[in-house]
Amino acid sequence: MMQNVFEQLQELQGHLEQLPSDRKAVFTKSCDRLSESLHELEAEFQLLLFPDNALAKLEKINCNLEIKVTQQAARIRQLEDQLERWQKQYQRATQALAQGEAKLQTMLRNSSDLITIIEADGRIRDQSSVVLHRILGYKPEQRIGEFQADIMHPDDIPDWEAYFAKLLKQPGIAPPIEYRKRHASGYWVYLEVIANNLLHDSSINGIIINSRDITQRKLSEAALEKSKQQVVNILENITDGFYALNRRWQFTYVNPKAEECLQRKRQELLGTNIWEEFPDTANTIFFKQFYKAVSENVTVKFEGYSQARDIWLEIEAYPSEEGLSVFFRNITDRKISENALEKIYSQLEQQTKLLDTVLSTTPDRLLMFDRSQRLTYINRAALELTRLSEACVFGKTLEELGLPPELIKLHRNCWENILATGQILTAETEFINPRTGRKNYCSYIFSPILSMDGTIEAVLVTNRDITEFKETEAALRESESRYRILSQITSDFAYSFNVLPDRTWACEWMTEAFTRITGYTAAEIEISGWPEGACIHPDDREMLREQAQDRSSSRKEVSEYRIITKTGEIRWLWDCRQVVWDEVKGGAVRLYGACQDITEHKLAEAKLCETNLLLQELIQSLPLGVVGIDANALVTVWNPVAEQIFGWNESEVVGELLPIVPSEENVDFYAMFQSELEGVSQIARKCRRRRKDGALIDVWIWTLPMRGADGAIAGSMRMISDLSVAKGVQESADKLNFRGEGKKPFWTRYVCIPHILKK
Repeated sequence: MMQNVFEQLQELQGHLEQLPSDRKAVFTKSCDRLSESLHELEAEFQLLLFPDNALAKLEKINCNLEIKVTQQAARIRQLEDQLERWQKQYQRATQALAQGEAKLQTMLRNSSDLITIIEADGRIRDQSSVVLHRILGYKPEQRIGEFQADIMHPDDIPDWEAYFAKLLKQPGIAPPIEYRKRHASGYWVYLEVIANNLLHDSSINGIIINSRDITQRKLSEAALEKSKQQVVNILENITDGFYALNRRWQFTYVNPKAEECLQRKRQELLGTNIWEEFPDTANTIFFKQFYKAVSENVTVKFEGYSQARDIWLEIEAYPSEEGLSVFFRNITDRKISENALEKIYSQLEQQTKLLDTVLSTTPDRLLMFDRSQRLTYINRAALELTRLSEACVFGKTLEELGLPPELIKLHRNCWENILATGQILTAETEFINPRTGRKNYCSYIFSPILSMDGTIEAVLVTNRDITEFKETEAALRESESRYRILSQITSDFAYSFNVLPDRTWACEWMTEAFTRITGYTAAEIEISGWPEGACIHPDDREMLREQAQDRSSSRKEVSEYRIITKTGEIRWLWDCRQVVWDEVKGGAVRLYGACQDITEHKLAEAKLCETNLLLQELIQSLPLGVVGIDANALVTVWNPVAEQIFGWNESEVVGELLPIVPSEENVDFYAMFQSELEGVSQIARKCRRRRKDGALIDVWIWTLPMRGADGAIAGSMRMISDLSVAKGVQESADKLNFRGEGKKPFWTRYVCIPHILKK
C-alpha cells in the first residue's frame, strides 16, 4: 500500500513540471509536506518489526495511517482539480498567443509597408519577406545582416547617416525621411520612411523602420511639374496675348505677346490691379464681361475697343478658383476690313429687296418638288395649272395635281436629266390650260436644290407664260432663278426685321425654309417676334439681348443659339445678321439675317466626343497591352497594361522610337511592320520582346493597320499579351475569345475610327 502511495506521489510531481513557475512552487510545497508525512508513517511501520507491543502499535499505526492517507488523498484530489483547471487556462492562453502571432504574420505579409528591424550599428536584423520582395525584389536572406545603406542611392546616404545618428541619440518615433533604394532589377525605388528607436525596449532591442513605396507619387509629381512647364512654354510662345488675374484683379502672369499689346513690361504689371493700371477700361465692356465671368463662373467671349491704345481686341476669358485666365488677339485689321465691306452689304441689301419684290409680283408659275416628286411649294400663278385648291396641293404628285399630260411628260424627262447631271435645265412647250381650256406657250426652268453635302434634295420648277412676253420676261426669269438658287445655297432661310415706333421688332419677310425648320409661319412670327420671341430657347435669350444692348453702330453679328420648334423640338441655328444703324435715331432700325440649321452638326460633335471618350476608356481598361505606332515606328498609344508588361511609363515612350524590340528581332519586326503598312494584319503571332529592365519575354501579338482621316495607312495598332507564364497563355486566349487561325479578336471592332486613334 505504501508503495502505491509513493507511486501516485511521483506521478503528481511529474504533472507539476507542466505548470507555470508561480503555481508550480505552490504545488511543490504541498507535495513536499505530503512526502514528509508518508516518510513518518513509513518509520512508524518499521516499529512493527520489533516484537514489544507489536499488536497495539500496529493498530495505532494503522489508525493513524488511515486518517493521514484519507486526508492526503482528499488534498491530492483537490490539487489535481486545481491542476486541471490551470492546464486548461494555460492551453487557452497558448492557443490565443498562437492565433495572435498568426494574425500578426498575416498582417505583415499583406501590408503595403516594409517593416525592418535594424541593430544599433545599422545592420538589418529582420524584414517582412513578402513586402521586401514586392517592393525591392530581394529575398530576406539577401538582406539580413547587411547594412541599411548598402543599396541606398549615393546622393541620399549623407542624409540617412545624419538622420540615423540623430535617431540613435533620441528614443521614440522620428520625423519621416525620403530616400531611394536600388531594386533587384537595377532601377531606383523611392521610399518614405518613419523610424522608431526601441533600443531601450528589452522585447525589441532594435530600431523599427517602416518604409512605404512612393515611387508612383514621385513620378506623378515629376510629370505634373513637367506638364506645368510645358504649359508655361506654350503660353510664352503662342501668338495670342495671355495674362492671368487673381481674385483681387491682380496680374499673376503676363506672356510676351501681352507685353507687346499692352505696351507694358510684365515686371511692371505683376502684382498690380488691372483697373488701377488701365483706368480707361474700368467702365467699358472689358469690366462688364470680366465681372460676369467671375461672378457667374461662365466663359465669356467678346470684342472690345481700347481707346487708349487705339486697337480692337477679341477676348476669351475663362474663370477658375484662382481667378481669371484671359486670351486675346489684336483684330484691328479685321475690323477695318469689316468696315470696308459695309458698302458691299448695303448693295446686297438692295439686291435682296429686289429679289423679294420679284418673287412677290412675278407672274411666273413656281413649283418645288422633293426627290420623291411630291409638291412642297407652289405660288399663286402656278395654281392655275391644277384644279385643286392651295390647301390640297402640297404632297401631291404630278398626276394627283391633274397637270396636263404634256407637262407631266416634260417633267419626267427633265427630272431624270437633272438627277443624272445635276445641271439646270430649260425647256419650252405648249399645253392646254386646265382652267381656261386655252392653249398656252410656256418656258420651263428646272433648278436642282442642293443640300449641305452637295446632293440634290429638291427641284425648283419655274413655269412662265411666254405667249405674249417671251422675250421681255426671259431675262427676268433668268435673274430670278439665279437669285433663288443663291438664296437656297447660302443659307437654310433668310429674314428681315424692322423697328416699329414702340421699339419692338416686326418681321418684314421670312423665306419659306423657316416654316420647314421651325414649324412657325411668317404670320406667327409677326405676332411673337423673332430676335426675342417665344421660339428662342430660354437659356439663350439673355445672350441675344446682351448682343442687342451692345450695338452701337451698323455691324455684322454672328451667333449660335437654340430654338424650340412648334412641335417642341430643340434645334441649333447659326445666325449671321447685319444691323442697320440710324445715327439720327441713335439705334438699330433694321436687321437682315440668314440662318443655317446646324443641329446635325452639333449632334455629330457630341457623338464624336462620346466616341472619343469611349475609345479612350476602352484602351485604358483593356486587359491587354495596347501599343500604337505611326509610320516611323514612333509610339502614339501606350496603355497601363503595356506599362505593366514592359516597365516603361507612357511619358517615357510616347513620341519615341518603339523600345521593346530587341536587337536580334529588328529584321523580323521591320518586315512585319512593313507588311502592316501595306494593310496586312497579324493574328496571334508569337514574338520575343524586351522589358525596360532588359529581360526578354515571350508575347502574343495581334496587329491592325491604323488609317488616317484620308484613309491612308498611318501606322499600326497592336495588342500584346505576356506569355512568360504558362497560365497567361490560356487566360489571354480566353480574354481575346480567340480560337484557331484566321479568326480576328474582338477588339478589331473598336479600332475602326482611325483618325481618333491617330490623334
